[in-house]
Amino acid sequence: MLKFNEYNLESTSKLLPFIQSSPYQCSDITLGYLAMWKEELAIRYAIWNDTLIIQQDIDDQASFSYPFGKDSDGMIDELISYALENHLPIRFFALTEELIEKLKNDSRFQTITYSYDERWSDYIYNAETAATFSGKKFSGQRNHVNKFKKLFGEPNVVPLSDELLPKVHQMLEHYKEEHQDGNALEYLELERTIHLLDHYKEFNQYGACLLLNDEVIAFSLGEVVKDMLVIHVEKALRNYQGVYPTMYQSFVRLVKEKVPTLSLINREDDSGDLGLRTSKLQYQPIGRIHKYFAHMNSPIEKVTWEPIKTDTIYLTKMEPKDRIPYYALSVDTQTNRWWGYDYLSDVNITGPIDENTFYDFMDYDMSVGDSINFAIRESIDGDLIGEVILWHFTHNEEAEIGCRLCSHFHGHGYGNDAFLAAVNYCENVLHLTPYARCYKENETSYKMILHSGLKLFQEDDEFYYFKK
Repeated sequence: MLKFNEYNLESTSKLLPFIQSSPYQCSDITLGYLAMWKEELAIRYAIWNDTLIIQQDIDDQASFSYPFGKDSDGMIDELISYALENHLPIRFFALTEELIEKLKNDSRFQTITYSYDERWSDYIYNAETAATFSGKKFSGQRNHVNKFKKLFGEPNVVPLSDELLPKVHQMLEHYKEEHQDGNALEYLELERTIHLLDHYKEFNQYGACLLLNDEVIAFSLGEVVKDMLVIHVEKALRNYQGVYPTMYQSFVRLVKEKVPTLSLINREDDSGDLGLRTSKLQYQPIGRIHKYFAHMNSPIEKVTWEPIKTDTIYLTKMEPKDRIPYYALSVDTQTNRWWGYDYLSDVNITGPIDENTFYDFMDYDMSVGDSINFAIRESIDGDLIGEVILWHFTHNEEAEIGCRLCSHFHGHGYGNDAFLAAVNYCENVLHLTPYARCYKENETSYKMILHSGLKLFQEDDEFYYFKK
């Protein structure tokens, strides 16, 4: 049975040979990425028969890298046993198109449901042009660098050192003051940047600082994987015109001096930030790495979307007309208190919140087979008044069921009918074992779940758990 270990400083020496020999050049399979997000994503790893697999929690569910090393095929067998034993799904992150095709042809899986979110696609650049900004296409970047030189003199870019760390921390305090209007992901990314900064040597990072009047005004961190520099951090203070292209070019030059074979730059994703997307496109990427996410044997492939009728409601497929009521449901704090969701702290929301935000998230989750979402309606063509969701599909054919209603539709028995219909659908159509949970303080959900025929079988400090 596979044993997954926490990723920490001591893990670096074990994982480095695998990462340096990995055929996948996306930023998710790097020491810096794992170090930055190890707590938020509960990153763990297992090594079996000289083969590495990485596990991380995405949307509170286990997901895995495609294994790489001596025996990838044998590791898949081990992963299947591990998932069955631990009631986990088999979901893969950061897949290439080549790996998608490989999984399609893997007879151990009946189906594969997959997609990618462009917000997390990496931008790839030519290292030589990044170091020189030569050519007509880079006239804008050259102008910005020349403007910086005119205002502040020749850039003084030096390698990061332990002596400079206090000044970098001071710079980050100023940076934080400048970005008080950031979203939840930006605040988290800044926090994780500090962790990587403080352990840059242990995690095999190159670092550089741009100094002005003996103070740090910009810095970068990244690592070299084969012939590619993966830049994990690019931070600069706003008040210095041209500072970002100056820091970027200088950092690439500094690393190229140490690694003459460097040919590619990976500046990671834009996280859906339109300003950042515009900026990264202006630097003339030579390609993007689309990182596919796949769910193996998702039951969504069995769904025909025939309406489900009860005495009081219909369960139907979500439709574009549901965007506005679904938005209202998703920001209803009274309802979502018991759903365990607070949109204000959701790090997946990386752009302005509008009527498309939550519907698009739901649509993406279904596109990768992570959930089956039904609209609850009073009539077959009526407005959405709530949602039933089947999710957390395990490889041993279990599914969690959840139900939420807009606040002004509480108290009519709609929740009982919708939840019972979902339980029956789960068992009789999808042939899955249904389970559920609710907060201990949520008496209404407690009664609703018991009404469906599920039985209480476990509890912890926060939840009651139910299963057939």
